[in-house]
Amino acid sequence: MKGSTKLVGIALASALSTASVAQQTSPPGQAQPEAQAGAAPGQLAAGAAGVGGPGGPGAIIATTLTYQSHPIAAGIAAGNLEGAACPAPYKMISGACHPFYNDHVTIINQFPNIPANTWRCGFKNNTAAAVTVYIYTLCGQ
Repeated sequence: MKGSTKLVGIALASALSTASVAQQTSPPGQAQPEAQAGAAPGQLAAGAAGVGGPGGPGAIIATTLTYQSHPIAAGIAAGNLEGAACPAPYKMISGACHPFYNDHVTIINQFPNIPANTWRCGFKNNTAAAVTVYIYTLCGQ
């Protein structure tokens, strides 16, 4: 029994040592730490392709937020309400649908309206009164 305990201890130490070495290497497809000079661990250097770093391709230099309110009658579903369009030269980045803190007004869909440069939302008013909902569009340039 004493010999088997020793073998288990050696096997466990070996497994822990192997796991420690495995954690020190980057997974396939990840840049090695020395290739990421100046970047935080797990991040590409500023200005790298596809990264919105300062001055890099796709960099967002300014943002603005637009909003649009819409009334919805009691018991009605309004499936395609438009937010306010982004002003030129801004482009829509994302958006949000806000039922104005009413848990009986549900969001039934939301998606970008790229041709209109805005966000689009759908709501269902499950109350006995008219409500006002809001659509926010985040714009960037």
